Amino acid sequence: MNSLSLKSLIIIPVGVGLIFTMLINGWTLLTGGDTTHLEYLNYYNRTNVDQYPSYYTILLYLTAVLQLIASVFLAIALIEREFLADKNAKFFKWGIFFSILSVVLYGFMVRLLSNHGASATMYFYVGVLYFCLWYIEQNDNNLNHKIFTRIKILPIYFTIFYTMGFPGWQKIVNSTEVMGGYIKLFSNSFLSKIPGGIEPFIYFLGILEISVPILLILSLIKKEFLLNIPTQFLDWSIFISVCTFVMLSLGLGVVLNYPGSTNLIFYAVFTMGLYSYICTSKRAIKTCSL
Repeated sequence: MNSLSLKSLIIIPVGVGLIFTMLINGWTLLTGGDTTHLEYLNYYNRTNVDQYPSYYTILLYLTAVLQLIASVFLAIALIEREFLADKNAKFFKWGIFFSILSVVLYGFMVRLLSNHGASATMYFYVGVLYFCLWYIEQNDNNLNHKIFTRIKILPIYFTIFYTMGFPGWQKIVNSTEVMGGYIKLFSNSFLSKIPGGIEPFIYFLGILEISVPILLILSLIKKEFLLNIPTQFLDWSIFISVCTFVMLSLGLGVVLNYPGSTNLIFYAVFTMGLYSYICTSKRAIKTCSL
């Protein structure tokens, strides 16, 4: 078995794993009730929530449907042997895309519930799935799937939008509710001794975070997600996100919160990975149009 065949076959166990993961989770969410939905929303949560907004029920069922569709598409992809280099991997691509959509939706819900552990895990999950999509595209590299090519990075927009937008909104608009927690967190650090205290830093971080959704909206208006024009607004939104994650990591490092600090470095690295996928896709589209 040569290296070329291994390169094609190595994606098979990943595809099988995704099929079972999406199928089991999707079916459980679809057939379960409030108790099951609460269990899913409380994964990784330190303080369990006992209720959720009514519209979450619709989002949870939508997540379930997306996961079931993903499992079907991925199964067809394996049956059609789309993992081979000479195959058109359209079902594989769509299967991973629907998997990404389901993870993004779930991440959105747990983010708004302040389930930071789950939202971080889903953020990293999105990054890993885009890596899988990149791997499939390296073997296939078929840009004839026009609809797919046009929408494939939109989940990245939404993921970064709520990841940065929600905490930015909290710091700027709901500062009276959250500022006390930040003051208490940094009360014994040198930051609290600086003239003006910790508040200016929190507001500055909030401004950075809230600027990211604004840039993403401008990027959407300019249709930068098509990747056939310069993506200046998208690029700046990702750059600011990475810088903000690093600053937040340094802040938690100051108060010796090493797990949180490390987690934020992961955020920065995975965001850079998503940007790398965008750049690779842009180069592929540019090469195809020549």
